[in-house]
Amino acid sequence: MDRRSQYRSTSRFGGSYGSFSPSRSYSGMAGSNEMRGTDIIAEYLVREGVPVILGYAGHGAIGLLDGIYRQTDRIRHISPRIEQAAGFMADVYFRLTGKPLVVYASTGPGPMNLMISVANAFYDNSAFLVITGNVPTTQLNSGALQDDYRYNGTMSSLFAPIVKKSFRIERVEDLCVALPEAFALMRSGRPGPVHIDMPYNLYIETSPVSVPEPHTNGAGGGWRMGLSDMTVSRVLDLMLGGRKPLILAGGGIRVAGAFGELRAVAEQLDIPVYTSFMGKGALPHDHYLHLGVGGVWGEYPATEAARNADVILAIGARFNDLHTGSWIKGYVYNIPPTRLIQVDIDDNEIGRNYPVELGITADAKEFLGKLLTAARSRGRRADTAGWRQEIAGWQSEWRNFCAPYSTSRETPIEPRRILAEMNRLSPPDTVMVDDVGNCQVWSEQYWEVRTPGNHMTAGGFAAMGFGVCGVLGARLARPHSPCVTLCGDGGFMMTPHAVATAVEYGLPAVWVLLNNYAIGTIRDLQRAYLGGRELGTSFIKESTGELWNPDFVRMTEAMGGRGIRIEHPDEFADAYAEAIGSDVPTVLDVVINRDTGIPITGTWQMPPIPEVAPTFGRRLVRD
Repeated sequence: MDRRSQYRSTSRFGGSYGSFSPSRSYSGMAGSNEMRGTDIIAEYLVREGVPVILGYAGHGAIGLLDGIYRQTDRIRHISPRIEQAAGFMADVYFRLTGKPLVVYASTGPGPMNLMISVANAFYDNSAFLVITGNVPTTQLNSGALQDDYRYNGTMSSLFAPIVKKSFRIERVEDLCVALPEAFALMRSGRPGPVHIDMPYNLYIETSPVSVPEPHTNGAGGGWRMGLSDMTVSRVLDLMLGGRKPLILAGGGIRVAGAFGELRAVAEQLDIPVYTSFMGKGALPHDHYLHLGVGGVWGEYPATEAARNADVILAIGARFNDLHTGSWIKGYVYNIPPTRLIQVDIDDNEIGRNYPVELGITADAKEFLGKLLTAARSRGRRADTAGWRQEIAGWQSEWRNFCAPYSTSRETPIEPRRILAEMNRLSPPDTVMVDDVGNCQVWSEQYWEVRTPGNHMTAGGFAAMGFGVCGVLGARLARPHSPCVTLCGDGGFMMTPHAVATAVEYGLPAVWVLLNNYAIGTIRDLQRAYLGGRELGTSFIKESTGELWNPDFVRMTEAMGGRGIRIEHPDEFADAYAEAIGSDVPTVLDVVINRDTGIPITGTWQMPPIPEVAPTFGRRLVRD
């Protein structure tokens, strides 16, 4: 029994990853009508119109790169300094364009480095194709260098929980089936990454095949569900019959590209719109029906409206803990008696966390299009004058609370002053890619999105480094727009090499680094829940006990970028204006007040610790 047949006899297939029929031997020499595996991949990517491939070379990837080498006039190759960064860049690119890129890695550590960014994309319904190497088919289950042969481990089984499907290629011709299916699967239904596990030798070995054509029905249309007129009419009845109706725009609006339809429906029915964090920017900030983000760190008008509404139409929203105040009744939601209409392309999400009055499995764009047609046919608007007046009071309270901070001259710097200056100076087409931590929450409450779809954050998996690296993916997608990330010193230090990648490939971006010498979110939890017993969350030089960080300015300059340290709020505006207008990757090291708390308008609970009380707005009164 050779090693390949031994491996096949002991492997387990099934679950969410696939396999093909057994491998056969190849001479490795191409005949006149034969194609190498690598050339099949490269030519297929050209047919799909893939403009960029990202990854980090290793011995398990050189075969793939030999095929890409022949296509570099049509496919740009970018090599960030770690595989994880390539995934974050491809993730953001897809969110802005709806087009999946390709990310590759060698084997062993390379694919493992990728897993964080793959999981981040999977949780947030973003997509790219992942190609990872594996030992040659003749060495499977041998214990060769980086062979994943022990016990139940295979690269496909490791990726399976965080991709829509993992293909294990066993013959060169398997690529002709896997590639079109992978691209169709990435874009259909609820988008997500797809993985191809590729033995090294199959990149170079040949098969007498032709490059397949892309599937023509893989862009989402085949998954859209039929909607009956009766269902749409029932939605209208509920919304027009409510005294305090709301529309909740979740991340599904962005995935479906349904910004125009959302706006048209809201205006036609005259119903206010608030969003989940993933849906932030579904309406422009200054739209008269826009209330902002609801949730634990939401904008007060949105959170207050959500808990007082009598009917809510939720489109593409998961109702997670941060958005709902950990599902504790009265803080953000009162469902029931509030009646919930939930629309989602994934029927597993409907009714997951709240009972629904009406649940609809549908694509957000199709649903809103049909709802708009029906609403125009009826010609009625919701009677929301009294409701809108009540909401206006909450908006006034919130504006009055926020206004003083926007002009604060305190040092260390008040973070809200920084956001106010960014809002004032950023052009409408500015793309914001949040990193994870307190920086993310400052953005949630105070960044003003003027172009729908131009704000991105890491929601479900919340991986640090998403913004620091992902902002380069934004620059690839929007080369003529300012691309900015709001990040913390913790997240920046995880992936500072993004600056070097920006310089190397001419991808100027701006990193607004809120420097508080801490992993601030976690330190704040220690302060709130553990009596101030802090450990492992402040950056302190052990020998002196002083707060310490590297010199971010010199670090940036060493990588070829421009760094500016800002210690007084009056220094920020000029530096930021120059940064977003330049073609030089720029890091603004902004020293902020590390003790400034982020206002809580809802709550959040981390059992068994009890929920935190709101710090702005009405406190919950228990029965």
